[in-house]
Amino acid sequence: MRFLLYLLVFLFGLSTFIYNDSSSFAQSGNKLSVSFEDNVASSYDVSLSGGKFAITQDYSWVKDETSRYNLVSYSIDGGESVKIARSARGSFTLDIPSDSSQLVFSAVIQHALTVTGTNDFSFLPSSPTQDNWFDSGTEVSINVSKTTEIEKNKVRQEITGWSLDKSEFWNIEDDGSTFFVTPPVIMNQYHLIDFFVTTKYKLNVVAENGVTSGSGWYKQGETVPIAVVSSNDGLILNTLSEWEGAEIEHDGNSAQVFVNGPLTVTAKLEKNYSLFIMIIVISILAVGVVIAKKFKRTTVSIPQTISTVNVVKTPETQYIEKYDQEISAYLSEQTLEKLNLMHESKLISDSKYSKIKKIL
Repeated sequence: MRFLLYLLVFLFGLSTFIYNDSSSFAQSGNKLSVSFEDNVASSYDVSLSGGKFAITQDYSWVKDETSRYNLVSYSIDGGESVKIARSARGSFTLDIPSDSSQLVFSAVIQHALTVTGTNDFSFLPSSPTQDNWFDSGTEVSINVSKTTEIEKNKVRQEITGWSLDKSEFWNIEDDGSTFFVTPPVIMNQYHLIDFFVTTKYKLNVVAENGVTSGSGWYKQGETVPIAVVSSNDGLILNTLSEWEGAEIEHDGNSAQVFVNGPLTVTAKLEKNYSLFIMIIVISILAVGVVIAKKFKRTTVSIPQTISTVNVVKTPETQYIEKYDQEISAYLSEQTLEKLNLMHESKLISDSKYSKIKKIL
């Protein structure tokens, strides 16, 4: 009896082992067929086991030297196409149920667009893969800043023209705009856009008392005309004495400067009191003339008797004694008084005050 019991247990266990093994073999025999639309990559099969199976696929892979394929979507067992978040690099991972039999990936062809000559640009529209690759057949423009600051307020680069694939060239007009946008480029192949730039330097023309001209941005080697129009403080003139900051040949208030880098040129102006002093002197002289007219002239009449007729001669004019000396002293006194006031008010320097005082 005991032997028969052992035999039954053995046979039951053997039948269970065979069932489990055949079940495992059946599951391991399930295969997933992985393929690509338009045969953009080779198909392959994956054996599936219980649960889920992870499929990994590169986002991009090479088509030829100037183009690539980029993953855009997938479908399982003929279901609806599922879009994926696109990326230029790395791998896309998808969990596949064990009962799936077919996985189809979709990809598009992309071409590269290379830009040289500047780093201050953007694509319109931007790349779907956030780089310089674009889906075949799409149109792309480049939005570029016309000026790029190299050294603030000193050196900058300006875009002057551009070319497409080194075969066509266009100038970029200086119309006062900040940006330039190229016409759309059809991305049906690899394209190269070159921007041509020129380096310019800042020329600053300044003066403490006056209006200057000539400040701006210029290319190296340019000769630039500059000038200063001095302002006046009433009757006190500001006249140009020299230009500082560069070797400049000037004629009066105008000059020319050779640009060989960023420059600041200063017009040095000094105060000129000649007009002010002349007006003061003229005013004093005018006052003196008025006062002189107030001095009375004295006349002496000398009667003469001729026969019975009294003849009176025209009186001879005689000036008061020391008249000239008094007028001169008065004018000198008034001039000196005005000069002292100007000196006390700091309108003229000590040296000019001494020189004028000696003349008086």
